[in-house]
Amino acid sequence: MQKYKYILLILFSVFTSGISFGLDDKFKEANELYIEEHYKTAAKNYEEMLDSAHQNSEVYYNLGNAYYKSKRLGLAIWAYEKALKIDPRNEDAKFNLEFANLQTEDKIEQPNPALTEWLKRLLYGPHINLWAFVSIASSLLFSLTILVFIVAKSRRIRNMSMMSGLLFGLLLIFSTTTAYFHKQSILSETEAIILEDEADIRISPMDKSNISFKLHEGAKVKIIQQNDSWLQIEVNGNSGWILEEEVKKI
Repeated sequence: MQKYKYILLILFSVFTSGISFGLDDKFKEANELYIEEHYKTAAKNYEEMLDSAHQNSEVYYNLGNAYYKSKRLGLAIWAYEKALKIDPRNEDAKFNLEFANLQTEDKIEQPNPALTEWLKRLLYGPHINLWAFVSIASSLLFSLTILVFIVAKSRRIRNMSMMSGLLFGLLLIFSTTTAYFHKQSILSETEAIILEDEADIRISPMDKSNISFKLHEGAKVKIIQQNDSWLQIEVNGNSGWILEEEVKKI
């Protein structure tokens, strides 16, 4: 029994070291640049971290602050939205997003289903791979309990391993499912933020088509479909077409 505890301890140590999301040198450097008011350079460092797949809520939040200080309101709103998409419990990002939205010219109605938001806040964490790590750990522990069940001679140990295997199996199913939906939620780009000071929303995906209405920097829109370099968007019950380069998808 002592041998099995030792194996579990090793597995737990490997797992916890894998999910220790420490701040790396580039992140610290970017934070120092921000403190020294080199906001554009700090933003560039945060962007490079994201390009390297450091997808976590804190990086997006800090990036949003750097954008805001650089007077790039649309990009700041986009970054705060991305931070909350990963971790809906990021209260700092939520507060800054609300503050930034007050400075936009267009007032957009955003439906916010209470049940959906509650579930996201309950299940989604600050790192994109959190539940993926949990699923890996639970699969290792599940495999270990199966091995113990096969090799153990004691009926008591076999019963304990069977119950543990059941629990780890359920955790594996739950964590894998949650990881999948979290990942899909982050990768699905169904909304966008207007980046232009003033963007023309046209009635069809052509440069010469009539302008239906205008939107301004920071406005959040829903993406309906894409036609080459054009996006059909919807906002406050109105729809139209905008060039993809004039928005940033969330």
